[in-house]
Amino acid sequence: MKLRAPIALTLALALLSGCSTVSSWFSKTIVEPMAELKPFTASARLEQVWRFSVGAAGKALIQPASNGDAVFVANEGGDVYRIENGRQVWRARTKEDIVAGVGASSGLVVVGTHRGMVAAFDAATGAERWTVDVGGDLAATPQVENDMVVVRVGDSRLVALDVANGRRRWTYTRSTPPLSLRAFSEMRRVENYLFAGFSGGRVAAITTNNGQLAWEGAVAQPRGTTELERLSDVVGSPLLGGGALCAGAFQGRVTCFDVTKGVAVWGRDISTPVGIAMDANNVFATDERGSVHALDRGTGATAWKQDDLKLRKVGRPLEFDRYVAVGDVEGWVHLLNKADGHFAARLRADNSPLDAPLLEHDGGIVALSRDGILSYMKVR
Repeated sequence: MKLRAPIALTLALALLSGCSTVSSWFSKTIVEPMAELKPFTASARLEQVWRFSVGAAGKALIQPASNGDAVFVANEGGDVYRIENGRQVWRARTKEDIVAGVGASSGLVVVGTHRGMVAAFDAATGAERWTVDVGGDLAATPQVENDMVVVRVGDSRLVALDVANGRRRWTYTRSTPPLSLRAFSEMRRVENYLFAGFSGGRVAAITTNNGQLAWEGAVAQPRGTTELERLSDVVGSPLLGGGALCAGAFQGRVTCFDVTKGVAVWGRDISTPVGIAMDANNVFATDERGSVHALDRGTGATAWKQDDLKLRKVGRPLEFDRYVAVGDVEGWVHLLNKADGHFAARLRADNSPLDAPLLEHDGGIVALSRDGILSYMKVR
C-alpha cells in the first residue's frame, strides 16, 4: 500500500491516514508529556509588530514567502495574499483548495491546488497569470526563480515550468518507496543546479537546463525490516555554504557533502522531522524529541544542545542574526543565543501550533500558525 503521511512541525503523527496500524504504532512511541516552559533571564526582547489573519492552513503545506517589502501567504481554502506592513495589498483566489505553497519571486507567486493544478499570480497585482495541470498534488513548496518554476509532484517527479506561461520545460522522475512523508520541504537553486531531497534519504543535484541528474548522495541509509522502520526521507531544504551542501533526514542523519563531488564529508545520527538551518560556522537541527542541536559545519562536532523544549513539536530552526529561532506546538517563538543555545527571548505568536517554518523578513521574523494567524516580530 502506498501511503503518504502529512507532517508539519515534528511528526504530527495523528495526521497519518489510511492505516490504523501505522497510527497506533506512532501513538505508542510518544508517551512522555511535553516539557513545561521554564523561566529564564532574557537577554533580548521579541516584540510583535503586526498580526494578520489569513485563514486556516489546515493540513496543507502552506508557508509564507518574503520578497522585498511583501510577505506572500495562502490558506487551505484557496486564498492567496500579498501583505505589506500588516495590511492586505491584494487577495487572489484559486479554483481549488490549496495543498502546497507559497513560492514567490519579484514577479510571480505560485501555489499548488488539488487535482494537480499549479496556479501562478502576478506578484504586483494578484492577477492570475497561468494555471497548468502537472498530474498530481504538490508535495513541496514551489521553487520560483529567474525564468523557471520547479514543482515537486507527490510521486517524486520534479517538473520545471516556464515562468512566463507555465509551459513544461523538463521532468525529472525517480522511484518512490512504499512509505514516504509529506513534510515541509523546499528545493534550492544555485546557478545551474537545483538541489532537492527525496524519499529514501537521498539528495540530488539536477542541472536546470535539461533536468538531468548531476550527482546524488545519501543523507541517510534506510534501516530496519519493515517499511515503517525504513522510512527515511530528507526534509526541509538542502543548504549550501562554503563549498558544502548539508541536509537532514527523518529517521536518519544530518549530513554535509562536498558540493562539487557529492561526497559526504561528515554525518551525525540525528533524526530530524523538520530540517536544518546553517550559518558560516554551524549547522542547526531540531531532532524528533524537540532538542535543538548546533553542529560544527566543518566536522559535525556538537557545539551545543538545547533540551528544554522536549516533545513540544519544535519546528525547523531559523538562523537569524545572533540567534536561532524555533516555534512550537503552543504557538511560542523561542529565541536561542547562537553562541551557546541558551534562551534569549520568547513570544507567543498564537495559541495554535506554528506548523510552518519561521521566515526571516525585513530584519524580523514571520510566523504562521495552523489557524492562519500571520505574525511579524522583531528583536529589540
